[in-house]
Amino acid sequence: MRLTIFMVDLDVVDRLLGAPPDLPTWRVADMANRKGILATWLSSAVARGVELNEAEGAYLRRWEQRVETLHATGAELAGRYGATVLKGPCIARHYPRGLLRQSGDVDLFAPNQDVLWSCVRDLVDRWGAVPQAVSILEGLDEPHVGVAMKWPAAEPHLDKPMGADVTTFTFAGDLRGVPVRVAPVEQDDLCGLFAVAEERFQRKFRIKDLLDLLVLAEALEQRLGDDLTEVICEHAARLALAPELRQLVVRTDEWVSVSERWRRTADALKPLARREKDTRRPGRQGVHRLSFGFPLDERPGAASRVDVHRRAGSSLVTTPVGTCLLTERLIVNEDELTDALEHARSLTTTS
Repeated sequence: MRLTIFMVDLDVVDRLLGAPPDLPTWRVADMANRKGILATWLSSAVARGVELNEAEGAYLRRWEQRVETLHATGAELAGRYGATVLKGPCIARHYPRGLLRQSGDVDLFAPNQDVLWSCVRDLVDRWGAVPQAVSILEGLDEPHVGVAMKWPAAEPHLDKPMGADVTTFTFAGDLRGVPVRVAPVEQDDLCGLFAVAEERFQRKFRIKDLLDLLVLAEALEQRLGDDLTEVICEHAARLALAPELRQLVVRTDEWVSVSERWRRTADALKPLARREKDTRRPGRQGVHRLSFGFPLDERPGAASRVDVHRRAGSSLVTTPVGTCLLTERLIVNEDELTDALEHARSLTTTS
């Protein structure tokens, strides 16, 4: 049996903000701005007949242009090189007409390093992008690689940089007890749902995550009907994300009521979440060690792979976009940096 249940309409952002219906719009806008979701709220206000002034309209248009550019870039890289776009446009297509889903960057899964570095070089040529970070995940198999690229926004002194995260894995886990999961989930709506749940390993859930949950929950319920709970629980267990998904559903339901099917699904996730938490430990199979790549130079290494060079004092990784110091800490002291630069120069001398 399939029921049509709508949890998302054009005032959903106001409800997630906890704004009373009679609150002046300038105060709701301030709340949205504080939560980092102003452009989404402005788009909903326009769709509901609120007139924006020139500055407000320009701000919204910049965000619309940003999202359009990121979506187009992701689609072109996916089509040209065989990458897979994660989250962004796959979630945005389920938003109600007129409601803008904000995007800070585009997330791409590359099935191998050839694809990853092809995407990275394309971003350099296309936008003048620069690598902000190169991350290496090391486990029992070949290392996985993630590259965060940045380039200026249309208004570079007003708006945060555009970005693309290209990785040879879909879900990194928490690097303590949750393993790396490499391949994307085949169905876009399910992949988007668990990508949002995975965000909890990076930070607390935000209003944008709750909004994503609502639109995906509605789409999945329409598609799966009475099979919803079984399908969601099976994927949550396989992807090791039952605790995070349950937390996301329960948190969202505190602000905007989810459907009865989703409440039953949250209940069914509870024992799976307990079991998953009991399984999480450092020795679990598939858990990787993360090293951050601190950029040292722009001398390219091999065309389509990373090579790790270890020695006492510093470990380096040479990449197609330069050499990086590998560190498990976010702060590098001066002595470490000096030793790493000498190590990098020695690699150039011997090559």
